[in-house]
This record gives sequence, structure tokens and C-alpha cells, in this order.
Amino acid sequence: MSGLYGRIQQPWRRSSITFDLSRLVLCVAVITSILCIGGIVWIRRLTGGLQRVPNDPFDNTFASYLQGRTSHSIWHEDYQSFIHNAIPVPIHSHNDYSHRMPLFEALGSGCVSVEADVHLYRSELYVGHKTARRREASTLRAMYLEPLKRMIDAQNTDITDGDWKGIFNHAPKQTIILLIDHKTSGPETLAELQAQLQPLRDLNYLTYWNGTHRVMGPLTIVATGNAPFSSILALNSTHRDIFFDTPLAHLPSIHDDYSTSTPSYTYNISNSYLASTPWHLLRTHPYPIYDNQLPQPLTASDTDIFASQLDQAKPRGLVTRYWDVPRKPENIREIAWRELVGRGVGLLNMDDMGVVRARARGWGRVVVDQN
Repeated sequence: MSGLYGRIQQPWRRSSITFDLSRLVLCVAVITSILCIGGIVWIRRLTGGLQRVPNDPFDNTFASYLQGRTSHSIWHEDYQSFIHNAIPVPIHSHNDYSHRMPLFEALGSGCVSVEADVHLYRSELYVGHKTARRREASTLRAMYLEPLKRMIDAQNTDITDGDWKGIFNHAPKQTIILLIDHKTSGPETLAELQAQLQPLRDLNYLTYWNGTHRVMGPLTIVATGNAPFSSILALNSTHRDIFFDTPLAHLPSIHDDYSTSTPSYTYNISNSYLASTPWHLLRTHPYPIYDNQLPQPLTASDTDIFASQLDQAKPRGLVTRYWDVPRKPENIREIAWRELVGRGVGLLNMDDMGVVRARARGWGRVVVDQN
């Protein structure tokens, strides 16, 4: 009997051991998953900027607001004073609406350019990337146009005679660029944008082309994405206050006229403000030219075509911007930033406002456009 009993017990013991091992593996898997999720949450918390850099002045100032531990609104004097006294840097806040404090964090970090993706839905512009949250708080008016108007109003209470003061106290003539990426049908979206800008237009806050030269204002509107160039050209030619984001990799056009001492370019300051292209199309050096390849001296058109992208943008009066710059590995990212800053790019595209603040003035000097 004992032998039979032992033979009966052995399978039970094996199954018991197998069950215990399964439970152990399951426990390890659960604990590992919890730790991984916790690590991801903590990394996102850090990269979200809640406790990014020890003694970061921005985080110290806005900590209570960000954590919901204060009754003060973003319009409290201390918050607004901090933003207005930020040191401006030539940085573009990419997908600004995705940051923890859209618009205000970018300006408080010194960015002179911010980006909003918009979707037209039932005569309203909603902000978002692939799809927009269709609620009042996420409209272009609520998130950008009205706050910018209020901030510019505060800076110009004592300004008369058609003069203006921008948002940054340390660079009062620095315009803020609002890049509006049209995600829905271009002409209709642009038409709605044109209508929503009227309150800012009435106060003469917008940069515009008056038919002979560009008149700078505290806010410059630039359209990109599905916005058609033809619709920009169709705007009021003596008061055009929406400009185009031109393709930096394709600036020379068959419609450019090089027959005069000052060439007439298709993309110019009358219709465009930015010239942008993705990083993989970057060309900061001119095309190599060898004398034995040229049957005759270069024409003005050839010189323009062979020039670097930055040299092509300069005579057209356009501010250059490269997007989709490599993020990883970090040494490549650093080399890319140094190359662009050293070459004099107009705007660096940035997603991480903490990095912008950590570098402070290391991005270079803001050149105030007085055209």
C-alpha cells in the first residue's frame, strides 16, 4: 500500500511544485510590470517638467499653480511678471498645445515662436494634432488668440502714437510668431482664421504687409500645413497679416525673376515669414561647383540654386527653421543644435521647454526684426 500511496502522491507533488512555480513566475511578472509602469510614469513626470531641474525658476514660480495648490489664476501678477521678464531666445515651441501649460510655459521659457495645430469644425478652430477635442477650452481663441491679446494689452496700456511694446520686457520690439498648422481643408480653415483675427487686427497688433513694406507688430501670424500659398496671395495686398511658411528645401522657383539687380522672388517678405524644412532635407553648405564643369560663368539663377538653404532664405527676408531634428542619441542631438546655431538658423524647433530653460542664453541672440 505504501508503494501505491507513494505512486499516487508523486504526481500530486509534481503538480503542486508546478503550481507554486507558476504562481512565483506570475508574481515576478506582476511586480516587474508594476515597476516598469512606475518607471515610465516617473520618467514622464521628469520629462514633463514637474521637477525637471533643481531650483528651476520657472518650476519654483509655477509649482503651486501646476499642482493645483493655489486659488490664483494664470493671470496673477506674479505669474505674468515672470513671463514678461523672461529672456527671449530664438526657439520655436513645437506642438505647444501638448505642453503642461500651453502658450504660457513657452513664453515663460523665452520662446519667441509657438505652434498650434488646428481643425475646422462647424465654424470653429479646435486645437489638437490628429484630432481636436471639440470643447470650448480647446479652441484657438481660448488657448492662444485671447490670451495673447490680453498679454499684449497689458504691455501697451500707456503706448500711444501707433507704437507698440511686445510681450518681453527685455526685447520690447520682439514679435511673437504664432505658427498655425492647418490640419483640415486649407482655404476654409484659413478663411476662419482670418475672421478670428479681427479683434487683434482692430487693435493693430498684427504684423502686416502694407503694399510696399512689412510693418511689424507684437504678434506675427504664419500659416502652414494645408494652408495653400494661393490663399495667402489672395489676402488683402495692402494689409496682408497672415504669412506663409515656405518650403526651405525648395525656395528657388521657376517664377523667380533674376533679370534686375535686385531679384524678384516668389517667396518674399510680402507673403511669407518663415522658411521651414525637416532635418533630413537640411543643406547648410552650398552645392560643390568645379570650374571644369561650367561651360560659362554662373548666372544669378545658378548662384541662387547652388547656394545653401540659409543663403537662399536671407535675400528673401525669411526666418529659417528646421524641424524633426534627431533626439537620440544625445551626442548627435547636441551636434545638430550646435551646427544650426553656429550657422545662424532663425529658429530652433524644440519640444522640451525644460531644456530651453536649462540652456538659457546658450541658444544665441534674438535678432529683432524691424522690417
